[in-house]
Amino acid sequence: MKNYRWGIIGPGKIAAKFAVALPLAGHASLAAVASRDEARAREFAGKSGAARYYTRYEDLAADPDIDAVYIATPHGFHAEHAILCLQHGKAVLCEKPMALSARQVQMMIDAARGNKAFLMEAMWTRFLPVMEKIMELIRDGQLGTVKYVRGDFGFYAPFNPSGRLYDLRLGGGALLDIGIYPLFLCLLLLGEPDTIHAAAHLAPTGSDETCQAILQYRDGRSAMISSTLACQTSITAEIAGTEGMIRLSTPWYKNDRFTLLRPGEEEVTISVEPMVNGFEYQIREVTQCLDKGLLESPLHSHADSLRLSRTMDVIRGQVGVKYPGE
Repeated sequence: MKNYRWGIIGPGKIAAKFAVALPLAGHASLAAVASRDEARAREFAGKSGAARYYTRYEDLAADPDIDAVYIATPHGFHAEHAILCLQHGKAVLCEKPMALSARQVQMMIDAARGNKAFLMEAMWTRFLPVMEKIMELIRDGQLGTVKYVRGDFGFYAPFNPSGRLYDLRLGGGALLDIGIYPLFLCLLLLGEPDTIHAAAHLAPTGSDETCQAILQYRDGRSAMISSTLACQTSITAEIAGTEGMIRLSTPWYKNDRFTLLRPGEEEVTISVEPMVNGFEYQIREVTQCLDKGLLESPLHSHADSLRLSRTMDVIRGQVGVKYPGE
């Protein structure tokens, strides 16, 4: 397999975790990093072992020695920075959410296809061994027909009007930052809902401090998601079917074990490969897709990202969260 040389745009906390995951993934190395803050770029490059750093994103996108770029800037800039790299023919792994709206996601997909460049949303939970095992059990019929999914994600984040969690310009809000995790799980297992009932409490900036939604389907299936920046929640999830149930304990979105319960049987705790970093699995997915000449991942496709963003658009529309330009 080829060794893929990566660039990172946006050297923050999550980018640091990604840089550590690159050597764990195999066939991947960090070649360059870009930040408009030169001191920050230089420091990140030194700590992560990147050979080069740039103060212009355009320079990293144009670097002929870069095969793939990880976009780790605030949500509000994902579309702009991803499209820049795609226009230079670079493979792009864009941190979730892919963008602020389905319209922006579609623009990114069009840019990827128009430039024959790979694009994937960094929904890292999808590629963890625990999720693969859960999907295997569901395919094998261990739960029967999945009828109900529930998940939550919440932590306390003090209000900061200029911080990325609350500033609309940066894509702030609980739904896009953490509510996307339980929503992803619901859509993965149940598909796009027929009806959505959403509620939220908005911060003074207009971003959602808390956001909950009930997803309903014409055939009787349902799901519930909850996200909040106001307090710590259980961060658990459950998947219930006609013949069994799976419980995912704290923190469900990055666990390496879960409990399987079936009527008349003792509950079973199923463990999978222990997680070291977590990001290495999505990096391996990108590598495998590039080796095959694919422009999208079959496990988390362009359509999956578009569906996720489209559903968040509906929820935001119901609770009154609007981002600049909408």
